[in-house]
Amino acid sequence: SMAHAQEQEQSHFALPFEFDGDYGAPNGNALLLRFMPLWRSTVREDWSLVHLDLLTLADAPPLPGSPINPEPVPGQKATGLSDFLHMTVYTPTPTGKFTWGVGGVVGVPTATDDALGSGKWTAGPAARITYRGEKWIIGAIAGQRWSFAGDSDRADVSSLLIRGAIRRNLGSGWFFVSAPLINANWNASSGNRWLVPVGGGFGKTFKLGDRTWAASVQAYANVVKPTGAPDWSLRVAFIAPVPKQLFVGDG
Repeated sequence: SMAHAQEQEQSHFALPFEFDGDYGAPNGNALLLRFMPLWRSTVREDWSLVHLDLLTLADAPPLPGSPINPEPVPGQKATGLSDFLHMTVYTPTPTGKFTWGVGGVVGVPTATDDALGSGKWTAGPAARITYRGEKWIIGAIAGQRWSFAGDSDRADVSSLLIRGAIRRNLGSGWFFVSAPLINANWNASSGNRWLVPVGGGFGKTFKLGDRTWAASVQAYANVVKPTGAPDWSLRVAFIAPVPKQLFVGDG
């Protein structure tokens, strides 16, 4: 049913775990585990807040253009926690196929190693737009942040992060998904600002007990990238089931 399909879609953007392998960087490959809870809270009858967190565990060298560390420092591969990001956008309750929202993003220097974080507190504006059709969901959430405090020895941060989300239902629980993490480091030289992955993959929803999970495999080529960044990445993603009442009407 359409209602069931909508419920599936909503859970898809609720609690993703992503395992990314980044390959082809001259200073070594990287493994990332990304955890991105997304939830909403109703403010008034017609408005709600949508919250997205980004928490990354990494085994990685300092990689230029990386969303986890816009201003990498030279050094060895490190394993640990990277900086924590939180976005909140204020959005009207969806009435048609398009929804939008505006809000803010903050970054907290939680990285356990200089290779894995910026050393800076960051903040700035955020925005979200989503189109939800019968078969397609197309959306993006973006945040631009500037550093305002933190380690004075580390470079200032001015970084734009865009999380794209394209999904098409293929029937029988199968779907196509593309969810690139695009990053722009405005403080880099002009040829080294953008990291733009292009790609996607396929997934399937399935039941475990009375809960619906989803799993997918995706691949991305970094078609625009700073010198020293990886060439491509492979992603295995799982979407964990979440109590439905948290996500009713997620846009």
